[in-house]
Amino acid sequence: MAEELKIGTAEEREALAEQALVDEDIVDALAQEIAGSSRIRRQKAASTVALIASKDASVLLPYADDIASGLTKPEAQTRWEVLHALDQMGKAGQRYDEDVLVAAEDSLYDETNGFVREAAFHFFCGYGSASVDNSEEVWTQIDEAIQCYHGNPEFTDMLMQLVAFAEGNISLATSSALAQRMKFDSENASGTLRMRSEQIVAAHKKRLEREK
Repeated sequence: MAEELKIGTAEEREALAEQALVDEDIVDALAQEIAGSSRIRRQKAASTVALIASKDASVLLPYADDIASGLTKPEAQTRWEVLHALDQMGKAGQRYDEDVLVAAEDSLYDETNGFVREAAFHFFCGYGSASVDNSEEVWTQIDEAIQCYHGNPEFTDMLMQLVAFAEGNISLATSSALAQRMKFDSENASGTLRMRSEQIVAAHKKRLEREK
């Protein structure tokens, strides 16, 4: 677009997100901003793309590579906004190559920002729950994160994403591995950890019943 996008205020970003649903030139321009050199405009563009993803992620799919490049940027907001968009795009059918998954995994262990870590875990669970193949592709990352963050304060919020993953379109092998990982907590933990773990194990049992 010849004219610079107006993305300075929340109102401008919301209006632009609505326009982008019917104007692919706007989506293209936002994707280029995310891949660009201006830190503040990357953040604003990523925020706008996240709004679009919540409305209709399918319009973003042709621009997946440029949007995913935001995972390599230093500012936390760009990365968590991009992770949200990638999550929604994955649910709309987008598949990601190894470079994107590695960059998302780096965010999963970001030592400086909890929002980025949680957004990355949300991404892996959401993307993994979208299809059997996806679940097998990202199970290792999810399993390692469970072991790494188990017992941390943020793990309580992560459990909600694990339940959604367990109830999603995942493979039987992945469902079994997840249920086995959470089995001890479902029998011995207390409070939220036990409740969510029981839900995960129950989701696997339901899956086994459907397979009979």
